[in-house]
Amino acid sequence: MELEDMLADIAKNNADEQDAIEGYFKLLRTIDDTMVGENDSAFYEMISDIKEIISDEMNHTEKLSKWMSYFSGIEAAND
Repeated sequence: MELEDMLADIAKNNADEQDAIEGYFKLLRTIDDTMVGENDSAFYEMISDIKEIISDEMNHTEKLSKWMSYFSGIEAAND
């Protein structure tokens, strides 16, 4: 495997993590729409869990980006 192939795989996995984050935000909207008028504490616990999952996914994207920069020698622009 060439270095560029590995970097492409890292980028693809990073994109998949971002897609997951998008899906979780959509899920939060669905939950919010569903729980209108509900007082069930399970909804709030589920929202908290999903926010924790989003945080984990964001951590994954940071780690993958770090390794992509390390192996490519390309840093994100700061503008």
